[in-house]
Amino acid sequence: MLLLANMAFGFFLRNHAFHETAWVLAIIYIILECGGLSIAWRPVRDLVLMGFQSAVGYTCMALAIASFAVVVVAWIQVSTYFLMMLCAAILLRIKLYTRRGGAVSSFLIMVSASLAGLAISWGFPFVSSFQLPSLLQSSL
Repeated sequence: MLLLANMAFGFFLRNHAFHETAWVLAIIYIILECGGLSIAWRPVRDLVLMGFQSAVGYTCMALAIASFAVVVVAWIQVSTYFLMMLCAAILLRIKLYTRRGGAVSSFLIMVSASLAGLAISWGFPFVSSFQLPSLLQSSL
């Protein structure tokens, strides 16, 4: 599912003809997302839980959630892709966790599946426009 989610996002980037920097930012997002869900899970969890330990923390978390909601509504199409990729990564992380996968192996599996999805969507137009040599076409 993670592979397909990243393929869909890659096709979105390709269809809207985003510049190469968008592809680089997508790769950085994938690495940060997979790292946050596997290798750096404890610091990320502690940071989120720290926001709920005081009145100021509650206020900051409420403002952050409200800001996130505004971004989701304003950029609904892009937000759905990011949320879909995040949900697929979380599901894969849960699957790997229940199978007693370590943090490093989970990170490598999640990053490779995500980057494979982006690579397939990036290379698909090149493969689909590939023409067989005329000698092979006449025999088919």
